[in-house]
Amino acid sequence: MTGTMLAAVANVVRAELFKGFRKRRFYFLAGLYWVLLPAVALITATVLDHNLGGSFADQGGQIAQALQGFASPFGLARLALMAPALMSPTGYIIAVALFAGLFIGEERTQRMWKTVFSVQPARMAVLTGKVIAGMIVLAVLLGGALIVGTLAGVLGTLFLPTTFAGPWGQVAGLFGLQWLQLLAALLLAYLLVFLVRSGTLGIILVIFLPALLEGLYTVLNTLSVLRPLTRYNAVFQALRLRQAWQALPHYFFNANLYAPARHLLQPFLQSTGTPQGADLGPLGNLLGQGITLPHAAAVMAGYAVVFAAATAWLVARRDVE
Repeated sequence: MTGTMLAAVANVVRAELFKGFRKRRFYFLAGLYWVLLPAVALITATVLDHNLGGSFADQGGQIAQALQGFASPFGLARLALMAPALMSPTGYIIAVALFAGLFIGEERTQRMWKTVFSVQPARMAVLTGKVIAGMIVLAVLLGGALIVGTLAGVLGTLFLPTTFAGPWGQVAGLFGLQWLQLLAALLLAYLLVFLVRSGTLGIILVIFLPALLEGLYTVLNTLSVLRPLTRYNAVFQALRLRQAWQALPHYFFNANLYAPARHLLQPFLQSTGTPQGADLGPLGNLLGQGITLPHAAAVMAGYAVVFAAATAWLVARRDVE
């Protein structure tokens, strides 16, 4: 980038952050993420320790083990990363959608892009600045959750049988990886808002469209294995696409997007007393079974490149409104 382009990007980032950190949606999300989540965890841990600690149910120190799993400094930091990925829709995609609606949706809905480009003609600088601003806001939310969760856990050590033990390097690395993978979700949100020309509709699409498409695959996959053999699944078998068709879930958007956060679910369950290898039923789908972190990072990088290219092409069009 030239000096002029860098200056333009910096100006856009400053303007968007000035707007983003003064909106109630940021403080609402921060309150839920930084305050409510650790508060509920500590209250739950206190109730469990008071009612079950030292009782017949606490055989072999299981209650203390469970409290260490979710109410210790490390446990609360891990919970801050993991819990938003287990919601439906997830807390991560809600945050991405809300800030995409703010940074892109307002101008797009009110058809103010020509005004924006008259102030800053460098269209790629505008788009790059908005992407950087969105990632900075998400970094503040995730970083704040890590810090506040850890501090809440430190406070909990004063009245709970918890310690500072835990693989801190792993959880810090997973926080960073989860933040990086949210870039693909942010670019998808920008793309959808641009396509539908509505911030509200774009928010709805980015929250529900990936899950809808993945659910449609599940239905089609179920139909394809029904017997007697139909023309539908006969075509797939004749083309020898069945193996590739069944491998598609390993490339699903949601399954790979939340892989860093959900990677901690199995160790968390073990720390709270769930036997290793236990049948988790539908919960097992949340573990992203068969999806490794390098695979998820590569898949999300591919998504990010595609979404970035499509969004850049739309922004660069001369007839943008």
